Amino acid sequence: MGRRTWSPALTLAALLAPGCATRVAPPPFDPQAAGARALADYDRNRDGFLDARELEQCPGLKSCLARLDKDRDGRLSQGEVEKLLEGYRDSGIGLIEVACRVTLGRQPLAGAEVTLAPEPFMGEGARPARGTTDERGRARPQVGGAPVRGCHLGAYRVRISKKDAQGRETVPARSNTQTQLGIEVGPGMEGGYTFNLAPG
Repeated sequence: MGRRTWSPALTLAALLAPGCATRVAPPPFDPQAAGARALADYDRNRDGFLDARELEQCPGLKSCLARLDKDRDGRLSQGEVEKLLEGYRDSGIGLIEVACRVTLGRQPLAGAEVTLAPEPFMGEGARPARGTTDERGRARPQVGGAPVRGCHLGAYRVRISKKDAQGRETVPARSNTQTQLGIEVGPGMEGGYTFNLAPG
């Protein structure tokens, strides 16, 4: 599977373990409203497109750039964002199980909270999913109140947090309060993600 580089010290790679979709009602996505909001929120130069620099503010949507950019111009149009939400809506999938693995300094990070937070442009239908890593650094996030583990389809910014006994954060801000991490959880996608974090 391929590997994407987020920064010299921060990478994300797809795992080989397959995902498991649960057939429950999907959130009520509104593709047109989502596309319009994405442009309103992030199109800083008001040219009608979201380029790579503008997408730095929306890591979940940035993670979709290569797949959605059909004309290969290195940016997203409102129509391309709408297509993303149409795919989620039309899939009929309400929840899909996602596996996450977290390492810090290449060692498994146990006891870390992994939060998949839907990007705001998606609207209020999609809800966050959270999980805590085990001794191998693995977590399977779950939407609060959902009957099974998993998250809604969507574009997510990922926050990873672990505090010490004094309540101090041990994970760099670029992975939580100032996260640069983003993923897409889409129909037909397999497995989960590994987040290799660098100390400091």
